[in-house]
Amino acid sequence: MRGDVQVPQYHFVLKTRDDLIPDRDGSEWPNDAAAQEEATLIAQDLMRNQEAKRGSWRIEVRDQDLLPRSELLFAEIDQTIAHLPTELREPHILASRRIAAFSDAMLAVRKTLAEVMETLSQADAVMTAVVGKRG
Repeated sequence: MRGDVQVPQYHFVLKTRDDLIPDRDGSEWPNDAAAQEEATLIAQDLMRNQEAKRGSWRIEVRDQDLLPRSELLFAEIDQTIAHLPTELREPHILASRRIAAFSDAMLAVRKTLAEVMETLSQADAVMTAVVGKRG
């Protein structure tokens, strides 16, 4: 908070192929555009590392209530393909978007599977207790 004016807090979530890496603390930015610009700088820093040159990686910008405000696809700002003609660059970006969507779906499936396994484990515990009382 600066003076009387409350500066909005934003959180950045790095979405890789296999994981979501949240920014738990967040940081203050004057508006969505400034937060989006920071997301771009973060993505560019990550892409400087050869290991992180993943077109399907994304940074999601969330507001102080953790609601999504925007998402930046690394392929869209990748300087290593910026020199390519549009007809070569666009299919790469489209493929990266599709891989990102597939990654999101797989993460959701893994989460659901973990929840199902936990529910089954709890059900086993209840059944063992019920059988034990009858026995």
